[in-house]
Amino acid sequence: MTDQVEHAAEKSPSEELAFDYAVLMEQRTEALRGRPKRVRTRARILAATVRQLAAEGYEGLTVDGICATADIARGTFYLYYPDRATIAVAVYRMFWTAVYQLRPRVRDHNLNQRIRVANAFYLSLYSRNARFLAGQASLSRERPDFARWHDSMNHRWAQIIANNMPGSMPRDEKVLRAHALVAMADELLSSIFTEHTRSLLHWKEHPEKLADSLTAIWTRVVIGPSRG
Repeated sequence: MTDQVEHAAEKSPSEELAFDYAVLMEQRTEALRGRPKRVRTRARILAATVRQLAAEGYEGLTVDGICATADIARGTFYLYYPDRATIAVAVYRMFWTAVYQLRPRVRDHNLNQRIRVANAFYLSLYSRNARFLAGQASLSRERPDFARWHDSMNHRWAQIIANNMPGSMPRDEKVLRAHALVAMADELLSSIFTEHTRSLLHWKEHPEKLADSLTAIWTRVVIGPSRG
């Protein structure tokens, strides 16, 4: 995954940094050739799980499906993970770690430009991994520990956003607004790329305009109407 990070850093700071997680995990598995068998087998199981989640969602994830995709015996799977939920938690946490590593860093830009770059990155990331990301809701219902971890991660992102909000608004109100922005973006992108809501489906073909619209909303909330 380190090679992918270094390669991505040479590309555009927004869309080109986004990745297809299933492809990234396959590349990670290939890069482990020559490593101990146990390391390689674990990587194959993880990559197979991501492929299954990307194709079927969490509802369609099965141990048999993972084993068939990874070309391993069912007993081999249980040497590494006790059930499908545990490995699903592992691959989602790895996904968000990769997002943190690969996200664009554009500190030399003004706030409005940074918002635009971040929105373009997340939109492209979501479109490439929509089915995979949709599985988090079902997993959260089954695994409250994952739901708590996901909430704490979103809260950290909200705090980062709040740190960049100008003005004298109380800190807790800034964090609340940041949470609302994250929830709004996730709901909108889910409607477009996962649920294929008919009235919004055409926006899949206009990612730049979609990123512009999201940026206008974020800028209005983060910077404020008097600055927008």
